[in-house]
Amino acid sequence: MNNSMNENMSISENDEVKVEQDASAEETETPKEKVKIEFPFSEKVREKAPKAFEVAENVATQWKNDEKFEVGLPHPLAEVAAVKALEKAKEVEKKLEEKGVITAAKMGVEIAKLQAQSLLSKIKKS
Repeated sequence: MNNSMNENMSISENDEVKVEQDASAEETETPKEKVKIEFPFSEKVREKAPKAFEVAENVATQWKNDEKFEVGLPHPLAEVAAVKALEKAKEVEKKLEEKGVITAAKMGVEIAKLQAQSLLSKIKKS
């Protein structure tokens, strides 16, 4: 069940994640980018679960800006577990970036997209 939920809730490459400047950032610091999560029907989901979206956008903003994670869960043990998991995931991401794995994966996706577009254009011409 958990796998099917993840598949249904995954964000595709066509979905947008808008980045806005945080007005509270001081002029001496580099401006922090606030992440706004948007995908098809996200406004409907946001109406049903506004707190979940707020938490997700805060965590995404903290992730993007390499900030200390603060999830804001009501139970202290759940908060600690969530923060530790996020810190570990960020550490893994940094190691993968250092080894070039993420860049290679992005290139592979771009090559696959170009091949698919080429194939589609050949099919349309036929």
